[in-house]
Amino acid sequence: MTMRKIWLTILTLVAIISVGVNTLILSSLTDNYFVDYLTTSYENHVIEIVEYTKNSLLKKPTSYDQMVIELETHLDDPVVQIKLYKPTGELIIDVKESNLRGNSMMGKRMMTEYREEVDQFDVISQGEIIGILNITRQSSTENSLVALLFKSELLKNSLISTVIALIIAFLIGLFVSSRMSKALKETADVASAIELGGNFSTKKHYIKEISQLRTTLEALNTRLKMKQKSRKVLIDQMVHQARTPLTILKFHLEALEDGLIDLNDEEMTICHTQMDALNHMISNMSGLIDAENEAAPLKIETFELNQLLKQITRGLKTQFDKKRIGLEIITHEKVRIETDKDKLSQIIYNLLTNAYKYTHANGNVKVSYVATSEQVILTIKDTGIGIDTREQEHIFKAYYRIDNTVDVQGEGIGLFVVKEHIDALNGIIEVESELGKGTIFRIKLPLKF
Repeated sequence: MTMRKIWLTILTLVAIISVGVNTLILSSLTDNYFVDYLTTSYENHVIEIVEYTKNSLLKKPTSYDQMVIELETHLDDPVVQIKLYKPTGELIIDVKESNLRGNSMMGKRMMTEYREEVDQFDVISQGEIIGILNITRQSSTENSLVALLFKSELLKNSLISTVIALIIAFLIGLFVSSRMSKALKETADVASAIELGGNFSTKKHYIKEISQLRTTLEALNTRLKMKQKSRKVLIDQMVHQARTPLTILKFHLEALEDGLIDLNDEEMTICHTQMDALNHMISNMSGLIDAENEAAPLKIETFELNQLLKQITRGLKTQFDKKRIGLEIITHEKVRIETDKDKLSQIIYNLLTNAYKYTHANGNVKVSYVATSEQVILTIKDTGIGIDTREQEHIFKAYYRIDNTVDVQGEGIGLFVVKEHIDALNGIIEVESELGKGTIFRIKLPLKF
């Protein structure tokens, strides 16, 4: 079953259960309230009938025809018949619902089963009974026609509400599942592109988990590219190393063919040595290429920072001078730091190389640092082309190239390696830059690892 079908099924079930429970509770409360209302209404109705009958009987002369007309107005659910007797038991008035509402109302009542009950009330004036009222009603208020019609309408409206709610839930579920399915399909396409080694682009998604998955895939792709690049470098080194024994063997074989040298023990030893070297390379080739390259352990040592900076800048000075770019160390304070010297050297070398690439002639690059009790802050400032604010958050990603650097050779790996090394050394790197004015890289490293 697809994610879309699972989502729609779950959403539909939740909607049915939620609406069903809500409908049952609401219907029960509304029904109880309405029955209580009808009961109260009947009691008030009876009081009005008794009061009216007393006032009419006390009038002289008493008009029974007028009383019939008035009492007929009180024939309303659940009252179906009103009889008025004299104290002696003689029937004076008898009004029935059937006489007023005809066959249509009777037909509605015949559709439901009900029983009638008679409530008797004495009409008393000054302590004397002047009449007896027999009021016939439904056996219970909730079985009255009004109550039954109300329940019928309530049920119908509940069903309509349920259907509407399900339709809305289905449409929302369809929309959300469509968006989710599209996002998952795009993410699956990214995974397929990584598997096939193709190009792809990832976008941030409003669903956090999908966004994290895409970020993870992007990081995986970066590591794969780095591994491929590392393998290529390794293979190039192995090919280069293999050429030496092959060249020696070829030279000696050609010399033997031409009779320039004799096949003696010394010559055989040389050939065997070169073949052993080739055999060793071939034997280890598969393991070197296929082995997972785990991060090399850190080599923590204590050294003097200024001395390291001088060593690096001396090696780059000729290159900077040739392009007429000034390279200067501003700070000369002696600071001893405990960290991985090789990684720190690579960080500084990459940042200075970047500054060299993106700084025009007659520009300058300055290196400075300041030490506190806990950390050293190393600053490399150039007067180069600068980095746009929108691109600064991306420059530490592998293979990312800034738009205004397409004419400069590079693969976008240098700053990625810088960030990886700084993270490994428990440090922080910050960047400040302005287009056309230059860039400042600020590295914060603990004095003791």
